[in-house]
Amino acid sequence: MQFIAWIFKVFFSLLGLVFVLGMLCILLFSLLFGALWSLVRGRKPEVAVVWQRYQDMARSKAPFGAWGKGARHEAEVVDVEAREVPNVARPQDRLNKE
Repeated sequence: MQFIAWIFKVFFSLLGLVFVLGMLCILLFSLLFGALWSLVRGRKPEVAVVWQRYQDMARSKAPFGAWGKGARHEAEVVDVEAREVPNVARPQDRLNKE
């Protein structure tokens, strides 16, 4: 009975190993296909674009500039030009006069 249990352990271990290696091969193939497809279209690979967006988002949310010198959003002070508004009769005033 222990021999049959040992055979099952070896069989399922090999089956799991084949599954993991198969998934790695599929992942590698899809990564290479995506890189080649982006080169054909003349664009950056999608993995690089997503990684760059993630880093930009992490930099903008990092406390105290922990990611280094990111883009600083300094407030710019703009003077406001004041103009005089002419005295115009409002529609309510016209209704009350009639």
